[in-house]
Order: sequence, then structure tokens, then C-alpha cells
Amino acid sequence: MTLSVMAVPAAAADRPLLIRDARVFDGTHMLGRRDVLVENGRIAAVGRRLKGPAGAKLVEARGRTLLPGLMDGHVHVFAGAQADALRFGVTTVFDMYSDADRATIARWRAQRRSDAPVTEADTFTAGIGATPPGGHPTEMGGNQSPPLPTLADGADAATFMRTRIAAGSDYLKILQDDGARGSKPPTLPAFSPERFAQVIAAAKATGELVVVHVQKLADARIAVASGVNALEHAVCDAPMDDALIAKMQKRGVAQTDTLATYAGLAGADYARKLAADPLVAPYLSATQRSMLTLDWKRARPQDFAIARANVARLIRGGVTMIAGTDTPNPTTAFGPSLYIELQLLVNAGLTPTQALVSAMSAPARFFGTTDRGRIAPGLKADLLLVDGDPTKEISAVQHIVAIWKNGHEVDRRPPVK
Repeated sequence: MTLSVMAVPAAAADRPLLIRDARVFDGTHMLGRRDVLVENGRIAAVGRRLKGPAGAKLVEARGRTLLPGLMDGHVHVFAGAQADALRFGVTTVFDMYSDADRATIARWRAQRRSDAPVTEADTFTAGIGATPPGGHPTEMGGNQSPPLPTLADGADAATFMRTRIAAGSDYLKILQDDGARGSKPPTLPAFSPERFAQVIAAAKATGELVVVHVQKLADARIAVASGVNALEHAVCDAPMDDALIAKMQKRGVAQTDTLATYAGLAGADYARKLAADPLVAPYLSATQRSMLTLDWKRARPQDFAIARANVARLIRGGVTMIAGTDTPNPTTAFGPSLYIELQLLVNAGLTPTQALVSAMSAPARFFGTTDRGRIAPGLKADLLLVDGDPTKEISAVQHIVAIWKNGHEVDRRPPVK
């Protein structure tokens, strides 16, 4: 089905945009059929029978669903990642560990403040996370020169955190993972429980958001007791108890679950099926396709089963969920893997509407990026028009008709090999 657009001169791409008669999901709930007017990269009005300025580009939505752009709450960016994400309606990504230099972070910040045409999703970043020497994820960097900064036992955690903020971190990340699972012994250095709590306290003292990489129940307990703002990754070594979940809900501790990565590592075939989907395949870059079809040996399927069960418990306990994929782990790709994440959240117990919230208004509220994540006057015109109703069937987010970033339509053609 083709998008109906009034014929206008090419220069009209910079003119106001009127999307007429769309079924509008505003990032929190369904408004019903409305018109949306976009001017200068921002949403100017939402209402019925709006009149656009002379020369405005007109899009007849004819009851299709208009949504805020999607947000991926947990990624690790590399060159080309943000452009790949944008072609699939992911207009903002939250990077959870990056060694990007100051100039790159400055460019990211300038882009997300701009309402001009762009070719990439906006990026927020944790920068370098706090981990002990040799701790995760430094084991993945090989013999990087210079080596990534780490936080030794004798080092001042407060200084480390201030240095991260000065380097451009939008929020602070702490990693606590010794690699142990079940009967598998530890394979990586990790903070002692006392040091972990001390590092969290130093991060919190800055006044910035603090998120933690934990996958073990014991570490999650320490993190929640110490007052972190979010757990990154669902606990995958043991069932979470009701008392811990109640404490998370009461204190407003969010959970980013990264089930798409757990599923891929467990050998599930979601990624391969997605890569072959005719709604997805034509828009994949070579990198995305190779990542989704990676021949990955089935590893630790019990992690996925436990993580999925814990996510279901958290949902029942009313904990805020943030959709995040942990791309580029094996079998994940920037952009389309968020579709897998949303489906897995629905499978775990979220309604389709709640799943959409987890990738729209919930991350916007959590990260304080309140200029996006909803369809309302004054906000960024990051928009996604789809066939069907994803508040009833979450897979409708894949039926993309058009994407707008800052009010400018996104060219979905993948890069030439």
C-alpha cells in the first residue's frame, strides 16, 4: 500500500507538514483519529480538521497509526549504527558504554539539539562505565591502546565519576559482572560487594542518573539497596523475590531487560526470521543482515528462561520497563531488533500499549529527554506511520509506511555495499 502525498515541489521538504486523519498513539495512550501539524522540525498542533499553512506537504494517513519515534534504551554504538537504526523507526538510542571521544560526543549533542534534517538516530551516552581493571567489558577490547579507563580498588570513585561527566557522559554506568553462571565459576574481576556499594554512592553523589549492569540476583540486591535508578539486563541466575520487586517499584527503579540478546545467545530463531521478513529485509544494510543471521552456537539457554520469567515477575509487580536490545550482541542489529524486544515484552506480560510506552514515553521520562517520546505540541517531530494498530498487535510496528526525523521524511534505502 502506498503513501498518499499531495504533489509539491522538491523544496517543500523544508515546508510545514500536515499528516491528516491518522490514528494517533501519543506515546502514552491512543487519542483516536487526529491531524498532526509539523513546523520547523517540531509538532505544532494535534487536533481535528487542522488547516496547514499554504504550501504545506500533505500526507493522507487514512486511519493508519501515527506513533512517536521508537527509542532503544540499551545499545553500544559503532560507525553506521545510528543510520541503521533510523531506517527502522528508531529515532533515539541510549548508548550504555562507549569510548567515543569528546568531538564525537559533542557532535551527538549538537544533533539532538537540532531540528534540521539528519540521517542518524539521536544518541545519548553513558561514555566509559565504571569497572575494575580487567572487568567487563574491557575483556572484549583486546589490546586496546590506550587501554580503557577502569576503577581500581584504591582509586577515588568520586574523581572517576566527575571525570566521566566532564568527558560528556549523559548518565553514569557501573558494571558488576564476574562471569559466573550456575555451576560456572567466575571468569572476570568484579567489585567486592562493599566496593560496589561504594562506587554506586560516588556516582549518586554527582546528582546524575545511575544505571548498573548486573545479571546476578545478589548484585541486583546491592544495587537496589544502594539507590540506583535502573538495572540493565534482567537477572538471569535466579528468580527475583517479591520483596526485591516491591522495593524496585516503590523506589522507582526501572528495568531494562535486553531479552533480544538473551534470546539470541540462547539460540532462539527470532533474528533469522526477522531478517527474512519482507517488511524488514529490503531495508537491511549488509551489517544488519550479517548480524541477524549470525550462525551462533546455542549457549546458556537457561539464562534466557530465567531472565524471561523475572521480566514477567517485574511486570506483575508494576516496575517500569524500558525496552532495550543490547545491540550489537550476537544475532542483534540496530533498529529491527527492537521489534523482537517489544514482542518478547508482550510475551512476558505487557500489553501492546505498555510495550509501546516502554520504547517511547517511558525512556523519555526516565532519561529526562522530555523533548521527544510523545506526540504533543512543542516536541520533536520524530514520527512513525504504520499500517495496522500496534496497540492491538505489537508486530504492526514493522508495517512502516513512513518515518520522519525532525519532521523530515527518512530515506529508508540501505547503503550500497
